[in-house]
Amino acid sequence: MSDQKLEMEGQVAQSSQEKNRDNDEISLLDLVAVLWKRKWLVIAITGLVAFGSLAYSIGSLLMPPDKSYLPNVYTPKATMLISSGTTSSLSSLLSSSGLSGLAGMAGVSAGGNANQQLAKVLATSNTTLDRLNERFNFAEHYKMKEPKVAEVRKAISNNLSATIDEKSNIFTISFTDKDPAFAKEVVDETVNILSERFAQLSGSQAIQQKALLEKRLADVDAAISTLEAQVKEFQKKYGVVQVEALATEQITILARLRSELILKEMEIENYKKVARINDPMLTQLNNERDALLAKIKEIETGSGSGSKVMPSQQQLPTIAFEYAKLERDLAVQAELFKILTQQYEVAKFNAAGQEPVFQILEMAEVPDMKSGPSRSMICIVATLAAFFVSILLAFASESISKIRRDPEAVARFRAISKGEKPGI
Repeated sequence: MSDQKLEMEGQVAQSSQEKNRDNDEISLLDLVAVLWKRKWLVIAITGLVAFGSLAYSIGSLLMPPDKSYLPNVYTPKATMLISSGTTSSLSSLLSSSGLSGLAGMAGVSAGGNANQQLAKVLATSNTTLDRLNERFNFAEHYKMKEPKVAEVRKAISNNLSATIDEKSNIFTISFTDKDPAFAKEVVDETVNILSERFAQLSGSQAIQQKALLEKRLADVDAAISTLEAQVKEFQKKYGVVQVEALATEQITILARLRSELILKEMEIENYKKVARINDPMLTQLNNERDALLAKIKEIETGSGSGSKVMPSQQQLPTIAFEYAKLERDLAVQAELFKILTQQYEVAKFNAAGQEPVFQILEMAEVPDMKSGPSRSMICIVATLAAFFVSILLAFASESISKIRRDPEAVARFRAISKGEKPGI
């Protein structure tokens, strides 16, 4: 009897467990039934969120860009070629530039293409960010009130991107802003700063010296052209090539005229002894003497008949000094041009055998298409999120409804909410 009783109890227990297992299992049909029952809740929530996200997106387009809560942003890009080079390793470059600590914080390792890693560090370094801020005043651009240096740097770095493709060695600088022209200027300035710093740190002295010599040669050539024009104007003004020759010529002419004047005055004095009153011959001699005096005065003063015709003898020392100074300056610039030309040829030879490490492939352009935000994606994501949330709410609502219809569950809930021990 006892064995039969135990066997019956076991069968009852097994049957009870199977029944509970069946009750616990949720079939797909039950899920579909719940969703169908709560379909209007799912439709309402999903529809409201879809309509709201669409209205949100359209509203951001209708507002002016400077006042829109979701303005279009543009991302111009500049591309550069970063070669490995043969100058030095990254560790030595970063150590000499004091950027080794920054490289470690940025997670940059010393392996691989050292120049690529160096470019990535320099592009987002505090020095680069500070120089950009000096040029564009980002605090005013972003309308920041009494910003700290760290806040301005963070605002710039959030929109400034430096990426590199290690396979092609293509380095890309980009900046995102709602003003496409402003973003393009920021990218151009970043490239200029990076090019300058990279040239200093990567050891391309020959290329840099060649560029400096080119600029200096252009300056000297312009100075020579200016001095030559001044010399031509000087010679055109005074009608001479050498001031010393003019002075010698004037002295010779004055000596001759003065001797003729003395002879003429002696001739007049001798003729007065035998001349009659209103003698035409005496009048002619006096006119010839006056003409000699006028020529002497013209040479001494440099003027005749009320106008300036030539430099006077008093001006000759000053003119000679000015002309000598022009010739000296011209000779100095010509000699300097000769020396710089020789140095430039040497620099060209040195730079020809050195591979440029930093080469700009394409500067940034003002973009005419936005890079973000993707309003369609916002609407899609919001709608899908609302759909799944509404499904969860439908199941939660159905569970709460079942609990309310179960008196035993309601009693247990009330007991727990009052702090009492629920009965079994």
